[in-house]
Amino acid sequence: MIRDALFSIPQFSASPLDTGVRERARSLEIPDPSSPVLHKRDFGNGRSTRAVIREIEGRMMIFVTGAPEEVMRACSGVPEKAVGSLSEETGKGRRVIAVASRPLSPGEEAAPISSLEHDLSFSGLISFEDPPRPGVAETISGASAAGIRTIMVTGDHPATARFIASQVGIGDRSGVVVTGDEIDRMDDRQFGNILGTVSVFARATPEHKYRIVKALQEKGEIVAVTGDGINDALALKGADIGIAMGQRGTDVARDAAEVVLADDNYITIIRGVFEGRKFFENLRKGIVYYLSIKTALVLIFLLPVFAALPLPFSPIQIILLELFMDLGASAGFVAEPAEPGIISRKSGGREEKVLDRPVVARVLTKGAVLFAVVTVVYLSALYLGYPFVLVQTSALSAWIFGHIVLAYFSRSEERMVPETGFFGNRVINLWGLAAIGTLLAGIYIPVLQAPLNLGTLPPEVLVSIAVGVSAAIAIAEGVRRLLFRRIYPQSYQSRANTGNTA
Repeated sequence: MIRDALFSIPQFSASPLDTGVRERARSLEIPDPSSPVLHKRDFGNGRSTRAVIREIEGRMMIFVTGAPEEVMRACSGVPEKAVGSLSEETGKGRRVIAVASRPLSPGEEAAPISSLEHDLSFSGLISFEDPPRPGVAETISGASAAGIRTIMVTGDHPATARFIASQVGIGDRSGVVVTGDEIDRMDDRQFGNILGTVSVFARATPEHKYRIVKALQEKGEIVAVTGDGINDALALKGADIGIAMGQRGTDVARDAAEVVLADDNYITIIRGVFEGRKFFENLRKGIVYYLSIKTALVLIFLLPVFAALPLPFSPIQIILLELFMDLGASAGFVAEPAEPGIISRKSGGREEKVLDRPVVARVLTKGAVLFAVVTVVYLSALYLGYPFVLVQTSALSAWIFGHIVLAYFSRSEERMVPETGFFGNRVINLWGLAAIGTLLAGIYIPVLQAPLNLGTLPPEVLVSIAVGVSAAIAIAEGVRRLLFRRIYPQSYQSRANTGNTA
């Protein structure tokens, strides 16, 4: 009966396993029976087997396929060789399904199919390999270093799950695997305790998977779940991030998920996580930079009000610098490459905010530094008795050079400008050149001087402003970072791979 049992899988099934079994049967020249499936019971409701009733050569037959333990319990007898083969095959990491059948008595096919699954004749085992894709083990290792824990929840045999987990680096060396039956015997406290150490679960049902998700969330973890079938919909919906398979996933799974994976590859998920971290960091960098220069701008205009001095910038100059401020903060930091340590850097979890206390402190200190250097240049020009058009030209020059230099220092909180590289962000380079080019054109092209309220500044003065402002900001940034490492050590520890698990 093994020949007929191999084709007990319905024609309409789209499972890769089903397809593989049918193709293998054909390669062995086992004919595909033409008789239709009369009744069937699919997986689910705590069952890890499938049962179908077909008419074979005028006789009604029931075929049961699926988890070997469940199939064997329904058999009248199982050869010792089959038990040994099961242990051997699962120990090699192969997935194994058992096949059993029996002929039905006349009229018996009308009874509920679950009542017919007894006294079966064991037909055999079907073993197949589904090896991990290349690069999965390295990806899981990198994810672990970044605080991302990978948990395997499978319906496979415990030995199969243990072997695959050891191949890709999931779990510890103890090889502990918890089965669905063991989960059922645990209360919530016991189950919560084992989740801290066990990362491999076998013979699990959709309800078990959902319970794992909820237990992890109660511990404060952010949980992402992958799945492709109808049975995964519950866990996909309950997770913080549901990820459905785009190629082999069912419509139900895709509808329940927030993300659909186009290539069904775990490596793509981790790449997406790091891409998200890059986006978060670049967003924070852009916000810090933008708020810093806005803080400086507000302070610069408050000073003349309280000191009864003329404004350092004319209205047209404010429009000009606002243009470059917006471009630098939006376009420049969006194009910033990911920092080298982002793969091994742990996130702050649910509690991490874009604007936390250390970030606000960075905004205020950076803004104060830019305000200070521009104010020094402005007051110096006033003190030296420059015509007021040159005073404003000096102040605008200090601002342009200062906010460009500050943008380069804002590209990384851990590395200085020589480490990040002067040519690592083409957009910021082009933006900086455009800002300096516009400034030089306004200063030295007569037709532009009047519309921009600028005057011809001696080249040596302009160079002195550029060098002085750049040096002052570089020194101030170096001192600030040293102080912040002492004042906010936890902020730097999370970036040094000792932060919260995400």
